[in-house]
Amino acid sequence: MEPEIAKKSGSDASPANPRLFKRFKLFLALVAIGVICAVLGFVIHTTDHAKRRAKVAKVDVQDVQVVFPEKPPTVQLTLPGHTHPFYQAPIYAQTTGYLKKWYYDIGAKVKAGDILAEIDTPEVDQQLSQAQASLATAQAQSALDTNNFNEAKRLLETNVDSKRDFETMQSKYLAQQSVVNSFTAALQRLQALEDFKLLRAPFDGVVTVRNTDIGDLVVTGSNHILFQVAQENPLRVYVQVPEAFAKEIQPSTKAELSFDELPSRLFPATVVATAHAVDPSNRAQLTELQVSNATNELWPGAYTRVHFHVNNSLGGLFIPSNTLIFQREGPQVGVVTEHGQVALHQIQIAQDLGGELEIAKGLSATDQVIVNPSDSLSEGMKIHVVGHIQNKVSVDGN
Repeated sequence: MEPEIAKKSGSDASPANPRLFKRFKLFLALVAIGVICAVLGFVIHTTDHAKRRAKVAKVDVQDVQVVFPEKPPTVQLTLPGHTHPFYQAPIYAQTTGYLKKWYYDIGAKVKAGDILAEIDTPEVDQQLSQAQASLATAQAQSALDTNNFNEAKRLLETNVDSKRDFETMQSKYLAQQSVVNSFTAALQRLQALEDFKLLRAPFDGVVTVRNTDIGDLVVTGSNHILFQVAQENPLRVYVQVPEAFAKEIQPSTKAELSFDELPSRLFPATVVATAHAVDPSNRAQLTELQVSNATNELWPGAYTRVHFHVNNSLGGLFIPSNTLIFQREGPQVGVVTEHGQVALHQIQIAQDLGGELEIAKGLSATDQVIVNPSDSLSEGMKIHVVGHIQNKVSVDGN
């Protein structure tokens, strides 16, 4: 019995060896796959990290342009302004009637006294005729009363007539003179209205408005502008000068005007008057300039930029406004160190003058300030200076 049992047991154990061997081979395959994946992952990670480092290193070194802060003896102050006619007169109706005819349209050049239009006034004409007739009657009666008065005076002197009769004739004479004066004043008023039938230009200039046409009813006192005449040589220009420069810009100060429609031209102008007071609403002084316009190249109402060259009385350093960096810590600028790295300087702005900043603290005249700094600019970043920009201080008063 024992040999059979041994034989049976041997028959059960022999198949187990191939099964274990298969499991062992599967385990080795899995281990090999894991090792290969780990190696591939390490290689990919190392390559990607190297690429990122190369990319970061490339980004960290930026090309920049720099500018030196300046304290020039004079600065160019640029202010917005508008041109105005030297004289401008609206023409209203001073008599009531219908527009009979107009002679000048908009843009026409006129001389002082030229007839712009004519008004037909039948009612005024009739009143004028009646007033003339009434005055003629009163003058005739006055002539008779004058003769009677003179005769009464002669008779009184010869003791032919009484003093009472003389005084009666004198009273009639004086009363009739008053009547004549009254009719004369009425006739002069109507004659003035008759003269207002002709609308005339008050001075040499250009017709800028024609707001009526033939047949229109025009009524005196209606505040309806029929024509407008403007004198365009010279032109007035008004600007608001900031308080900081108000004392520098006084009568006789020279300036230059530029216009968008004439980009290559500068027109000389002169300050003729200032308000001599600062407006509390905008902290500026109203200033008037005059510019010659003999060729009528410039038009009233045009936008212009007024350029002044004034002494730098502010006393600070100037940098362009496009160098400013806004951070939570406050206004900063990027400065290039001697090692080619970025140093962020906290600055104190004395005045923001549009295109330029006046700096009170935080910079020196030898600092290289980065122009148009990028958002990624940070402390210690390596940079490469590719050029220096000349800082031409021009204060924009917009």
